[in-house]
Amino acid sequence: MKRVFFLFIAALGLASGCLAPPAPRDAPLTRLEEQGWRIFSREPCFSACHATSVAATPPGSLSGFVPDLRTTPRHTQDWYLAYFVNPRAVLPYSPMPSFGYLSREEMKALAAFLQRLNRDVPAPKARPVAPEEIPRTARDFVSYRAGRNIFNTYCTGCHGESGSGGGEVGHLLSPEPRDFTDSVWMSKQTESYLFSVITDGKANTAMPGFKDILRPQERALVLNYIQYFADPVAKERMELAFAIE
Repeated sequence: MKRVFFLFIAALGLASGCLAPPAPRDAPLTRLEEQGWRIFSREPCFSACHATSVAATPPGSLSGFVPDLRTTPRHTQDWYLAYFVNPRAVLPYSPMPSFGYLSREEMKALAAFLQRLNRDVPAPKARPVAPEEIPRTARDFVSYRAGRNIFNTYCTGCHGESGSGGGEVGHLLSPEPRDFTDSVWMSKQTESYLFSVITDGKANTAMPGFKDILRPQERALVLNYIQYFADPVAKERMELAFAIE
């Protein structure tokens, strides 16, 4: 019965044109993209999840449905590699299972196909942020704890709990995630620049933007928190407050 259901879902996806290869008027798939399409079709990606991502998703829906892969944000090859290996280290609430059993060559091909699907999505560009646009946060224990909780949820998979870039999937990324404990580098960055990267991501890296995930106040709390990594004395004082509480 389950097999019949999945066959029906797959047929529905094909009939609606949800994730079929690009239309004939487009340039043909490259050899790598075609290999990725075969892997996408072979694995549960298509039959179990993404076949109905367009047909079953109401307009304007933000959550609770499988995303339409033609409209998702564009990502780099290394972002996809990390996501295939450990989805929840990259997106903590992702329902996608790990595809770490695929070979690196298969992951590269699958990423190429997914990049072909959303090739028309504009590449993210960091927008300059004026200091007055950044929500104000106090340099106190309450703000520290709130920023720490957000960072541990969304950022440790790449940057690690220590902020040094040694997260679970950090070694899969190139360039590697930023080391926030580098006090020399951190001292040269403005809050406006850091906030813009948290908001819009950084071009040509796996760093995504969080403007659609975190509210401005939450992004400001993360900005506040990561600055403590470069000031170990101040960070230790805050951590001791955790222990005392």
